[in-house]
Amino acid sequence: MKSLGALVIVVIVNSLYVKAFYKNSFDAIRGCKQYNVVMGYDGPLTYFPTADFLHVGLQPESKFFKVAIQGASDGHIRFGESLYPYDKDVIEIVLGGWGNTKSVGRRQRRLASNHNSNVLLTEAQTPNILSPFYPTVFVVEVFNNGTVQVSIDGQAHPFLSFIDESRIPPNYMTFTKWDKDLVYFYDCPLDNTNAAFDSLLLNCTIT
Repeated sequence: MKSLGALVIVVIVNSLYVKAFYKNSFDAIRGCKQYNVVMGYDGPLTYFPTADFLHVGLQPESKFFKVAIQGASDGHIRFGESLYPYDKDVIEIVLGGWGNTKSVGRRQRRLASNHNSNVLLTEAQTPNILSPFYPTVFVVEVFNNGTVQVSIDGQAHPFLSFIDESRIPPNYMTFTKWDKDLVYFYDCPLDNTNAAFDSLLLNCTIT
């Protein structure tokens, strides 16, 4: 009976903890657009024109966006120059891939036949960066010189940084999944975004 009582206490405490965590975490995505019906990796994806976004951070040499992901693993953000980027290159950022163990940046080309090829540009170990219980908020910054940086909102330094020699502009953006259901929050207000982007510019060579 003692063990049963202890189990009940643990369950109650965990339940209260999750509710409290939800409240704090979901405050971070207030004002974002929500994308629930996420197509599979090879599905016909809808690209959103970033020119229609209400919240785009503008620096002299870059643009940045806030995107949040809720799910167990394998968040995918793609951006490119055109609405239907077949036979063209896009940038794909995988967050919490490979069982929520690492994240990568890569350049992808998808043919009209829907066959795709990926060129790895960088990878980083990011264990448990995503969660099915609350959204993780990311800041994606794309520089005019081809540098792409991804940080967790509120953190001063990016955990993912790479150079896209093609300098693909983030004119259109979309979201997809692998085998886990995900919810995306995009076009998020930038009021609380980490203000360290000026210092990040100093780390990049502008050409």
